[in-house]
Amino acid sequence: MASLRALECLVAVAGTGSITQAAQLLHSSQPAVSHQLATLERETVTALLRREPGGVN
Repeated sequence: MASLRALECLVAVAGTGSITQAAQLLHSSQPAVSHQLATLERETVTALLRREPGGVN
């Protein structure tokens, strides 16, 4: 079951288009946000974001 924090991370990344900016917004580190997203993707067995050099989509 997805944690509230993982969902907050997903919403922040989707809103900012950047894991780094989302981490700043959430007062967290980039690796922590990436970890939350990876956990959520494993739980849903779905790639939720497309990671690209200029950000995420």
